[in-house]
Amino acid sequence: MFNDIVLALSHGLRFDSKIAGLFLLFPFLFNLILGPLNRFSIVVRVGSFFTGLGIVLICAASIATIPYFEEFDDQFNFFLFEGLYDDGSAVLRTVWVDHHPIMHIMAIVALSMITWYTLKRSRTYAHGLSNIRFLSPNSVLMRSIIILTMIVGFSGAVRGSFKSRPAIRKWSEITGDDLLNKTIMNPLTHFQYAIKDFNRINGKSGITQFIGRSSPRAAAENYFGVTKDSLLSSYLRQTVSGSGNRIPNHIFLIIMESYDMWPLLPEYRSLGLGENLRQFGRRGMFFDRFLPSGASTMASVSAILTGAPYTGVNISRVASEREPLPTSIPYIFERLGYTTRLFYGGFLSWQNIGNLFQGQGFDKVFGSPQMEKKNSTRVWGIDDDLLFSFVEERTLPGTRTLNVILTTSYHPPYNIDVEKFGFPLKDIPPELVSKFDGSMNMEQLGHIWYSDWAIGDFVRKIEERHPESLFIFTGDHYGRRFINSRPTLYERSAVPLIIYGENFITPGPSSISTPGSHIDITPTIISLIAPDRFEYQSFGGPLLQRTGSGLVASEKRIGFGYNRMILNEHIVDVDKRVIKGIGLSDGKEPHSIMIQDIIGQQRSLFGLSWWRIFRGNDLQGP
Repeated sequence: MFNDIVLALSHGLRFDSKIAGLFLLFPFLFNLILGPLNRFSIVVRVGSFFTGLGIVLICAASIATIPYFEEFDDQFNFFLFEGLYDDGSAVLRTVWVDHHPIMHIMAIVALSMITWYTLKRSRTYAHGLSNIRFLSPNSVLMRSIIILTMIVGFSGAVRGSFKSRPAIRKWSEITGDDLLNKTIMNPLTHFQYAIKDFNRINGKSGITQFIGRSSPRAAAENYFGVTKDSLLSSYLRQTVSGSGNRIPNHIFLIIMESYDMWPLLPEYRSLGLGENLRQFGRRGMFFDRFLPSGASTMASVSAILTGAPYTGVNISRVASEREPLPTSIPYIFERLGYTTRLFYGGFLSWQNIGNLFQGQGFDKVFGSPQMEKKNSTRVWGIDDDLLFSFVEERTLPGTRTLNVILTTSYHPPYNIDVEKFGFPLKDIPPELVSKFDGSMNMEQLGHIWYSDWAIGDFVRKIEERHPESLFIFTGDHYGRRFINSRPTLYERSAVPLIIYGENFITPGPSSISTPGSHIDITPTIISLIAPDRFEYQSFGGPLLQRTGSGLVASEKRIGFGYNRMILNEHIVDVDKRVIKGIGLSDGKEPHSIMIQDIIGQQRSLFGLSWWRIFRGNDLQGP
């Protein structure tokens, strides 16, 4: 550990020197140009300005990165700019309530003043260096040597290296400790890379960012494993096989805000946070090898509802201006006779979600102002129980509906009075005390419980009135909260998928280990309910297969998230090339060649998704 700390500090110094060099670049150049002309007063003023600017920005970034790290388990990254599409007022109110900005501003001001005063005092000692004869030579040769040495030294500082390659991001993954690696680059360097990544991902730089020089048709052949014609729809087309399906009167696809897998795992059951979902999983089907499409709500929700895998590009503005994708939920389910409805517990202006999904073909789209005007104290929308009550009131007999419900309550600032609803947990259970380090508080745990309570109450009421109903539950992304600061890769990645319907799903195994992700939800539902030979298009595949009157897990072997992939017994962090076992793994890691192959499939998938959104169906198009 000591060696890792020394390594982190030494490499961190390289990135720090780059930032310091950038702020000193203009003073250095002014000194070189104006020094020989004895215009030192200008040099001093320029130096003071950039020194002050550097102090303020470095102090501000260093303090701001702390609450950002608490929320996202990382320093500034491209996710920072998702706020451009977010509800600005909700973000500001959350920051105000949760992160105490006045205290942070006061800390920035105080730290900046202390640093400025310290530097000013140090100048007194720096002036004394000018009296050293060696540093103020009279000969032209010695002056030239000193100037050349300064230029070489400054160049090394700005580059963070005297070698052929400057200090770059991959140098920040050099220790065996993930936390140390995240601290090697300073906050301003992280911010620079965040801008670079955001521009790269959202710059519409083409399919080459995913598949390089390969062709779209070759990408389709690589991902789907077959050779067909030049239309993407030929590869996306799937056909239902099975004559035992029945179409439910109502389908409820509930996408739960920040709901992760870990509250439903056996080792955390004593917390009692997910008893309703756990029961639905026992009486239905519970998929425990399941990944979200992205790390944010819009990334995952857009992938689920449009059927186009998230590629890093926020499509909330783009897809709202185009015809519905043939892979989208409303496009497919309207062909089965369903009225498609979207119920969002927040504001429809958030990330243009209202226009996006109206444009994708939903018959009706509801937001929080249409549901409960008196609940306006909630930063991100109305409470889940009110949202579900609104859906229940508008679910009537005689109509066939598909209802997508997006909850909002498990989200900062966690200000629902959960005890009012009966939250029972008062203390951490004895068997979990050793694992608990205070990373979560009771309010946060209570909001997980409340999400589950509201769902249980809703399902019971719907089943009483509409027994011919089917329910699908999943989380939009990992909630960034865990009972300690050391969740496993699986615990900080996976979300649940539960399919339940008293009259549609025969209880199977306690859990199904078929790997999947959000893009597999629609084909899985279709495989359960659509008539034999029904055709549809999908980037994903069904996680279930019908054999006669029964259902069995499919042979699907990979679930693709944005920067994760999940296999039967392993989960892969694509960015870091890290492979970890899940639960009762046999300890054998997949062969590195196999991992490279499926990463190639993932890149092909992203390229095809990008192509379908921005170029269309013809794989030989412009």
